[in-house]
Amino acid sequence: MIPAAFDYVVPRTLPEAVAELVKRGQEAKVLAGGHSLIPLMKLRLSTPSFLVDIGRISNLNYIREEDGHVAIGALATHHDIEFSDLLKKKLPLLSGAAAQIGDPQVRNRGTIGGAASHADPFGDFPACLLALDAELKVVGPKGERNIAARDFFVDTFTSALEPDEIVREIRIATPPTGST
Repeated sequence: MIPAAFDYVVPRTLPEAVAELVKRGQEAKVLAGGHSLIPLMKLRLSTPSFLVDIGRISNLNYIREEDGHVAIGALATHHDIEFSDLLKKKLPLLSGAAAQIGDPQVRNRGTIGGAASHADPFGDFPACLLALDAELKVVGPKGERNIAARDFFVDTFTSALEPDEIVREIRIATPPTGST
């Protein structure tokens, strides 16, 4: 199966990516790992005419603890989450779920930001983010906003993201030791 024709851009910064989304409007989709979007495009269930590939924006891939929260960059892969010592210790639910997602190819390419944005009700990460009362930081032309996971996942395959917004980070309050 071959996807419909599309144009493609690889911005180097988040502001460049947002600018491309604003410029292209409803015709654009964000590409992170691509393990959900590309199969849909091959089946022509999704036919964006423009892809904005954020996969090379280096400051979106991290897992760290700060200010009583665990912060996870949108481009952290399922593999990164599965093997993160910090997450194994502080949020074992998340690292354990990552280990069960797909196969090694999917875990090496798929990202937590992409999984959240896709809002698949059968996905492991959306359920985990809801259970852990996560907050998603999104950025768009109006700046940054924080959305609680319970408000982010609106419906089946529907998130609270505007067409010109990108998930930048997932934040989860650090739970007391031994509670997850």
